[in-house]
Amino acid sequence: MFTNVWVSAAFVIVAIIIFIILCYRGMHTGIAALISAVIAAFGSTNSFYTSIFEVFPSGVASLVQLMFFVFTMSGLLGYLMQETGCSHAVGNTMIKLLGTDRAWMAITATAVILMLAGVGTFIFVVVVVAAPLMQAANLPRKVGMIAAQGIAPAINFCMPVPNVPGSLPNSFLGTTLYSAPVLSIATGTVGIVLFAVYQVHLVNKARRDGEGYDGEEVTLNMNEDELPGFWSSVIPLIAVVISAILYSNISYMNQTYSTWANQLVALAQFTGVVVLILLHFKRCKQIGFVKIFSEGCTSMWGFLLLAGCVYGFGQVVTSCAAVTPIQNAVLSLHINPYVSAMISVAVIAALCTDGISAMMVWLPMFGQTYLDMGVNAGALRRLLLCTTQTFDSLPHAQSVANTLGVFGLTHKQAYKELFITTVIFPTIFSIFCCICCIIFYGVS
Repeated sequence: MFTNVWVSAAFVIVAIIIFIILCYRGMHTGIAALISAVIAAFGSTNSFYTSIFEVFPSGVASLVQLMFFVFTMSGLLGYLMQETGCSHAVGNTMIKLLGTDRAWMAITATAVILMLAGVGTFIFVVVVVAAPLMQAANLPRKVGMIAAQGIAPAINFCMPVPNVPGSLPNSFLGTTLYSAPVLSIATGTVGIVLFAVYQVHLVNKARRDGEGYDGEEVTLNMNEDELPGFWSSVIPLIAVVISAILYSNISYMNQTYSTWANQLVALAQFTGVVVLILLHFKRCKQIGFVKIFSEGCTSMWGFLLLAGCVYGFGQVVTSCAAVTPIQNAVLSLHINPYVSAMISVAVIAALCTDGISAMMVWLPMFGQTYLDMGVNAGALRRLLLCTTQTFDSLPHAQSVANTLGVFGLTHKQAYKELFITTVIFPTIFSIFCCICCIIFYGVS
């Protein structure tokens, strides 16, 4: 179509703006993504037909293939936790221990445990306990969503955590998971403090404004005194965490963990399902296994297709003629290498709408170039990791669609809070990291 860089850039900008406007006006996110993809297609290096009838649906199919079993098992586990009363048992106990205004801490603690276990799709597990906790505490669902997702950039991409994102730069930079540990911990601490202050603010604001639980009220088929015990309710979740850790050390047909990490997460979730059924067999039998598998497994499929549409839109955008020149222009800036690295990764993350993809674009193309400039490999690694989180969560990112979708929220309802914790806060701690790199890890 229109391959002039400026014309292509105009179509990309208009497409993203239209996507944001449509989402905020309440249009279904998948339809908004399709309409926006049609606009972006005019600036693509591909033909209009190829962009809409090949690139877009192949993007949808790619995400469905990648995440199908994770979404399916997440729906099944969540449905079982809900219908057996386990979610309520966990929620009620946490409320008694922490109090209503600190119920979010249980959600955050669960998320952090799963992140430390290397479960990148932790959000699909945490949502199982988040909704009942927010209902019991009478707080909006977005408070639970931020409690789960808001701390993720600081833990997964700042702290020296043994996970998939942290392992990716090592083969390119000659680093390890624990390179530049002081810089990593300092950057992560900044992120954690920002998150904690904002989370408390959200709770206080909700109380002050009289905002209560805004989700679908769950009617239990049992009295409160008929709820299962706390430990029998939480053991299936513990089983998921332990399984995720054990499965992450399994090799299959010489494939690395990162190539089938999602399948292992789904297997860990299924392990939790099996444990739950064994512990609460009579309750499950009363519900009916046909109903459990029919309604539970399919409960998240709609959200999966929605996220796939957003990913398809992102694929159309990345095929636009303006993308490569923008990347090259940023990389040609004559400034401190750490600053140019941070800017270039942030731009690529915005274009890819995915932090890990941004790393895999940047590292093979420019990693050795920056090492040859004399930057510290460990400091560069940490800067790259935390900066991938700056602009990878713009409204059209599939990760945003995933997070909003599993919590049953729209962009209009909760994207502002998500933007603050996944874009603004990472920008702040990435700038902090960059300053530390310049001061303490000078170019040799």
